Amino acid sequence: MGATTSRLKRLYARRQLPWMARAHYPREIRSWALLAFALGAVEGGVAGVIVKNAFAGEVSNFWLGIAVALVTGAPQLANIFSFLWAWGSQGRDKIRFLIFAQVACVLCLLFIAAAPLNALGLIMMTVGVIAARVCWSGVTTIRSTVWRANYPRELLAYMTGRLVTYAALIMGGVGIVLGLAMDQNENAFRVILPALALVGLAGALGYRRLRVRRHRQLLRDELAAREKMMNPFSSLGILAEDGRFRHYMGLMMVFGSGNLMLKAPLILILAEQLNYSQFQQMMVTGSIPLLVMPFCVPLWARMLDSRHVVHYRARQSWGFVVAFAVLSLAAITGWMPLMWIGSALYGAAMAGGILGWNVGHHDFAPVAKASQYMGVHVSLTGLRGLIAPLVGVGLYQLAVVLLPDYSRWVLLIPLAFVLAGAIGFVHMSRGMKRQEAAGG
Repeated sequence: MGATTSRLKRLYARRQLPWMARAHYPREIRSWALLAFALGAVEGGVAGVIVKNAFAGEVSNFWLGIAVALVTGAPQLANIFSFLWAWGSQGRDKIRFLIFAQVACVLCLLFIAAAPLNALGLIMMTVGVIAARVCWSGVTTIRSTVWRANYPRELLAYMTGRLVTYAALIMGGVGIVLGLAMDQNENAFRVILPALALVGLAGALGYRRLRVRRHRQLLRDELAAREKMMNPFSSLGILAEDGRFRHYMGLMMVFGSGNLMLKAPLILILAEQLNYSQFQQMMVTGSIPLLVMPFCVPLWARMLDSRHVVHYRARQSWGFVVAFAVLSLAAITGWMPLMWIGSALYGAAMAGGILGWNVGHHDFAPVAKASQYMGVHVSLTGLRGLIAPLVGVGLYQLAVVLLPDYSRWVLLIPLAFVLAGAIGFVHMSRGMKRQEAAGG
């Protein structure tokens, strides 16, 4: 991968890449960097902290916990709508449709900033965060089509790596600024979010200068194929046909549910029991993981390049186990330095998790069915994005009532799920190696 990246850099510098890629690449980077400012405000951990602290004492703890669960799970929950975006954009101008989704995402920040501090405002803010993430799922869905048309396949990994790096650093910085500002004034988000929306709007409008290679032919092909598009739910039949993929998805449901079950109750514990400031809450749940991620992506990428995703998960998943164990211990003991360490370890694990999530299905799917396999993966991710955070918050609230002195120990439940998933990946990996050794 490193050699490929270096070669692409040389080709780009020598202007030996296709004109479309050479002309549009700098614009792409600028546009996505500006949009990352707006996206940072609706990142799960940051949005959860805003909701928790803005409405503490204004609504009941039960409904506030539900809202925190929904906004922290919104990035994954929004994946359910990717099918609708893919279907709706068929045969339509890709750049215009992409700008529409970007602008809609950015404008949701204004809706969030206007929310009053009462029950109606809690609904407004929760809906606003979810709507922003749903719109962003449309951006990522349509963007993949534009990139496939405009850029050589060998350039996509290089572009994605740079994009993830810039976006993570910017989004982490947004969390720091929001946290510091809200420590001084709890209503600071009402000013900062519109400012971030303006920056994001500049990024969206800057995308108008881009073009799609062979656009008309692409739209004609899409219109011709639109009637043949599968019902999104029919692709779930792949789980019945492919036993190994079904096994992998089952383990991902266990492992991923534990992952998504952690953040919402952790935010509540940090605010209610450990009395962390809003800055500290955003650092632990948002900024530190985002700032650590870019430095760990190359290490995980080299591991993933050389092995099947199941063998990769059999190793990479233990990073989450260690991170969750440290975060749980930090919450139980209340020792702040350990919380910072756990947050950094979580960011390092997430860097590998994102890579595996994006490309893992290709190790199971025939080329002709790659999009269907990804569709199944995306749908199941959205399902656990809806359920797991609510379960995590529900267990925490139940523990507060029944066992208040031990309510922080509820974080051991997400740890147990992640541990079970990691053990399952190791078992599946060993089984595959035995089959491969036997020629299966």
